[in-house]
Amino acid sequence: MTPPADRRFTKDTPDQPAIVDLVRRRIAVLITAFALPGALLILGSPAGPAPGAPRIAAVGILLSTVPVSVIVYRTRTAFLWFNRPSRQAALALAFTVYADVGTAAFLLLFRDQGTALFGCALFAVVSSFVAFFGTSVAVVFHVVATTAVILIITLRAAMDPSSDTLALAAAGVSLWLAVNGTMTVISQTSATLHSNLRTQIGRAQTDPLTGLLNLRGLEQMVLRRVDDDVALGFLLVDLDHFKRVNDLHGHLVGDEVLALAASRLATFVGDDGLVARRGGEEFLVVITAKNVDAAELVDRAESARHRLHVPTDAVPITASVGASLVTPDDVAEQDVRSTIRLGMHRADIAMYRAKSAGRDNVQFHGSRRG
Repeated sequence: MTPPADRRFTKDTPDQPAIVDLVRRRIAVLITAFALPGALLILGSPAGPAPGAPRIAAVGILLSTVPVSVIVYRTRTAFLWFNRPSRQAALALAFTVYADVGTAAFLLLFRDQGTALFGCALFAVVSSFVAFFGTSVAVVFHVVATTAVILIITLRAAMDPSSDTLALAAAGVSLWLAVNGTMTVISQTSATLHSNLRTQIGRAQTDPLTGLLNLRGLEQMVLRRVDDDVALGFLLVDLDHFKRVNDLHGHLVGDEVLALAASRLATFVGDDGLVARRGGEEFLVVITAKNVDAAELVDRAESARHRLHVPTDAVPITASVGASLVTPDDVAEQDVRSTIRLGMHRADIAMYRAKSAGRDNVQFHGSRRG
């Protein structure tokens, strides 16, 4: 049995803010860098857009990179490669459409379509984004759009009587392979890596004996489920006299008892809570239901205690349960991680009170006001 402690969590998941910020900043810089070759052509090359409406339109496209880069810099959820929030699909598709349409429109404004064909290499940069952050819809759109643009520009360049048709065809095919062939390989590799990484992270966040979350996994799931301004209920469940079970029946039976307790707790918690094995014979339940109050939490703790105890079991289970309710006002920084640490600490104290009161009971730590 572990003494009360304000346990800390390891924060080493693939979507750390530092990594996400780095990716976001680099993509924002690349967006503005897209405007550089276009600006050079507009300023001094006869190959670029013609004066008048074409040049005005081209300048407008180049200037649009500034607000878009700012939006990308500030939109963190578009670059969570591992977790892939649901709204990321729309953001990634919107950015893909903007990048492809903007680049295509700018290149089609060129007076020299042979030069524009070389500019199609810029699509390869968009491909790298789509391969990692885009869904299948974004991938299909990108492939269709870039294929059409490369083909159109190649045909328009070939209409020049002085052009080398075979050379243009070779250049067009080479560009298509660079833009879409490599993206396909990267996209498949990314999907495989993502699947394998999710499996490995899942194993690292799961207790192998019971199949429940471990503490690291619990923290990540709470972070995904709740906001910083929600109250959380904590139940620390400690199986009574578990050492005696191991001593009398052996560790194999002890493992079976732990697995049985885990199964009953997981069934009891349902969809509005999370349960993890904290270590040894201790389980931590976090109630994520909105508007949970102290009275309801104590009732659920009693229900969990009764659910665990089945007199007809070969080794009947009893448990001492510590309950604690933590609201945002209880945490100075009002962040989820602080809430979890404080809730565990308070539930620890309450559980030890339950042990001192004779075991097989529920104790609450904190104010009973909901």
